[in-house]
Amino acid sequence: MPLYAFANGVTVLNADNMNQLLALQNFQLIYDGNPRQDFTGVGGVENSIASYNYCAVIFGSPTITTIGRVALELDKDGVGADVVVQLRKDMDVNTGAMGTLLKQVVIPREFIPMTKGWVSVPMGLSNLATGTGYYLVIQKAGDSNNKIDIIGTPDAFTYSFRRSGASVAWQMMSNHLHAVIYDGGEEGDLRHCIYGDVGFTTLEYDAFGQVSKVYRYLPPEGGSSGGIRNVQTFTWEGECLKGGTVG
Repeated sequence: MPLYAFANGVTVLNADNMNQLLALQNFQLIYDGNPRQDFTGVGGVENSIASYNYCAVIFGSPTITTIGRVALELDKDGVGADVVVQLRKDMDVNTGAMGTLLKQVVIPREFIPMTKGWVSVPMGLSNLATGTGYYLVIQKAGDSNNKIDIIGTPDAFTYSFRRSGASVAWQMMSNHLHAVIYDGGEEGDLRHCIYGDVGFTTLEYDAFGQVSKVYRYLPPEGGSSGGIRNVQTFTWEGECLKGGTVG
């Protein structure tokens, strides 16, 4: 049973929901891992998520069977907008067919920096079919004043696409979207914990390798708007953790 945050008019206050808050939860730990496909580049073109849906072919390798996380280079204008990231297979960019949804993750707007920076998206997928092309989809959201941009680099041979509608064919872009695909390896620092099947935390570290911030998101039942979306900043004295402030 997934764990959800409460939502007015949706969540029933009963023994099942209250006990779920007290019970142990399933969890999955995701480490930095190794980059398996790296779509980056110099410079930066801002691609507004308020204007288009975006899609990128992320791999077709016969050796990649796990995706621990995906890093996207994003920035925020105004108050921003939540970013909905999907991993799909069997899409057809020529017809607009969306294929099969394997994973959907919502990144709260509060977690996205004002100036461009890398944002890690937990996936935690394993047992993927080898030799199959997968697609990273970012859904349209926001408006001209409050939006998110995904950064790209001009490229004549890109495998990134965009469309403004929900069911039309995708158009190839003149720049490739900045995304790094990481495997499910245990190398590096602990980066995410997925808990209760739908909630997740993201850990950020300082120059000394100590946890400096923890981002926590637990969606409400019935949608993604609202829910628990906390950023806790830790205070250290040397190697001693002294406290944390939620903002």
